[in-house]
Formats: sequence, structure tokens, C-alpha cells
Amino acid sequence: MKKGFKYFCYCLIIGLTTVLYSSCTSPKTTNLLQDKGPLYAAKPFEDYKLQINDEISCSILTSNKDFSDVFNGVISSEIGGSRSSYPIVETGDISIPFFGEIQVLGLTIPEAEEVIQNRMRQAIPDAQVKVFLKNNYYYVVSNQQNGRQNIYKDNMTIFQALAINGMPGPDLELEKVKIIRLDETGRSIIKEFDLRAESIIESEFYYIKPNDMIYYSTSKRAFFRINSVTGLIATIIAPITAALVILSFRIN
Repeated sequence: MKKGFKYFCYCLIIGLTTVLYSSCTSPKTTNLLQDKGPLYAAKPFEDYKLQINDEISCSILTSNKDFSDVFNGVISSEIGGSRSSYPIVETGDISIPFFGEIQVLGLTIPEAEEVIQNRMRQAIPDAQVKVFLKNNYYYVVSNQQNGRQNIYKDNMTIFQALAINGMPGPDLELEKVKIIRLDETGRSIIKEFDLRAESIIESEFYYIKPNDMIYYSTSKRAFFRINSVTGLIATIIAPITAALVILSFRIN
């Protein structure tokens, strides 16, 4: 009987130690800006360049009020419409009413404004054009949070995105964050980085780009996570029950 009780204690201690150790989260697991970890090369911020499947909208300012009203959609907005958007097709062109096909692939927004404005000035000499990126969003995907957010400024950083969306929970792998990012041809590329590393500052992962999809995978630690008093009680009871069952078999 004494031997059986000793075996029961061993089972209990091992079970509790394993579960409680696995459920612990250390500062090293969650703290940001750690000076230890991967070293990422610095990459200066670059203005976003328009890609295939991007959509832009244009507004025009001119002394020709009749034309500007029609082009800017004043009439359509009054009846419930909205400003038109122009997708960039595989040829790299957009098709704008009255002005035809205009090549904008690979241009920054200011460069696209200049190219479109030059085309419009062939017909409207005093035209001033403003271009907007319609799909100026990034996306967050995980088992805790999902959604789409606006990129509110050109050089928005990953930490500003965290301030908007909230810090990922301890069940998510900060050391294996993935960004699905489009290249200039519209093809998806998966990049992985350690969000905790200080060296991500000024790296290719630091600035959020339009269409970025940030994915947080679930850590194996989540399997052992204790989230409530009920969970704690269940965690304690489980190894005790297992040990009692084993002990009863040994006694019989």
C-alpha cells in the first residue's frame, strides 16, 4: 500500500508540474523590442508603388465646373452613388472615361497624379488631379482577432498596427508572425519574422503596406493554457484521477 501511495504521489507531481510549466508565459515569450534574436537588415521606407489589381480613384479641380461636376460624381453622389474607382488591369493600365487608357503600374501615388494630370490637361488645360488608393487597407488573421483596418498614413508601422488592433494574446506565436505581401505583379509572397526582435525597426517588416495580411499562428502553449478557476480545478483533478485509476489497477 505504501508503495502504491508513493507511486500516486509521483504521478501527481509529474502531472501538475508538466501542465503548470506548459501553461506559463515568460516575459521572453511576449516582450517586444528584445535585443536578442534574429538580426534583420535595414531597409529604408519607400513610397508604395501601384500594383496589378489595385484600385484608384481620381478627383479633378478645374474652372470648367460642368466638367468637374460630372467627372467628380457630384450628380451621382446626390442620387446615392459614389466616386468611381479604376482598377489596374494586367496590362498596367487604368481606363478613365473621356481620357482612355493610362499606364500607372509601378508608379507612386504622386507619380500617378502627374501622369493622369498631364493626360487630362490635353483637354482641360487648368486641370489639377488628386489620386487616392481605394484599397489602402491591411488585414489581421488569427484565432483571436480578424479584421480589416485602414492605413491612415504612408509610413504606418507594425507597432502602430498593434496599437490599433491590440497586442496578440499569449497563445499566439510572436516569434513566427507571417506577412502575406503582394509583389509588383500581384503575386502573393509569404514572409516570416520575429515580432519580438528589436531589429525589425526599419527592416522590411517594419512598415505596413497596402494589402498586407498579418497572420498570427497559434502556439502549442495554448493547449495547456489555464484561463479560469474552472480550468485550474480541471487541471488539478485530471492527473489525480489518472493516478487513482492507475493505483487501483496496481492494488487489484
